[in-house]
Amino acid sequence: MVIAVAVACGFLLVVSALSLKSATSVVEQARADLKAQIGARQEAGDLLAERVSQLEAEVAGARSAVLGQSGRSSVLTQLSFLQVVGGVVAVTGPGITVILDDSADAVSGSDPARGSSGFEEGRVSAADLQIVSNGLWAAGAEAISINGQRLTTRSAIRFAGQAILVDFRPLVRPYVVTAIGDPKAMQASFGSSATGSYLKSLEDNYGIPVAITAGSALTCPAGVAPALISATARPDGIPSTSSPTTRATAASPTTQVTRPSPTTRATRPSPSTTEKRP
Repeated sequence: MVIAVAVACGFLLVVSALSLKSATSVVEQARADLKAQIGARQEAGDLLAERVSQLEAEVAGARSAVLGQSGRSSVLTQLSFLQVVGGVVAVTGPGITVILDDSADAVSGSDPARGSSGFEEGRVSAADLQIVSNGLWAAGAEAISINGQRLTTRSAIRFAGQAILVDFRPLVRPYVVTAIGDPKAMQASFGSSATGSYLKSLEDNYGIPVAITAGSALTCPAGVAPALISATARPDGIPSTSSPTTRATAASPTTQVTRPSPTTRATRPSPSTTEKRP
């Protein structure tokens, strides 16, 4: 009886081990298939985006030719200004960059999670980038991009698990926030603001490295033009503007770029240097 029971238990253990191994193989195969599908669709999306950019350039050339021949060059100037403000064309100019990265503990995997949120204490979160972006807008930024993703009036900084998304495009560390504007004025205003104190608390309390540098020729790439469904142009035409400080790479407007209002607003107040991150 003892031998029979031992054989039966051994048989059951072998069957259980084989079942677990088979289930693990199925999960790994499903994960690999999902990664392959995501990669293929991202590649197809990039190709379509490149084609859209080519078509937009052709449309812009045809529009310039028609309006130039009809003597309505002022409309082109006003349109260029609105394109810069709306973030649908690439711009270049002086400004500052704010670089955030995960702490060494978070990278090594030894950093504890932040309660039920699942975020590690030393890992940069979507809310951190929201606060930085809003602080740069308030400091006088005229255009902002994060890891090459332009922020427009329709942009959203979100998270999926521990991945940070800007307009549904995933970001990888380090997180480089580029802001075009007056470097000296922005550094002074940004450093003395509540956002500057918040970044100092990230360094002191969680070991998240933050670097702020000025540049003379920074570039923010073009964003995605929003599709208007309900909005229509007013019959009195495009409003007049003044001369810009940010130069568009696709067009050269002679009107002033005013700072668009940010759309990615932090849902929690900036903590003090001793406040625990949620």
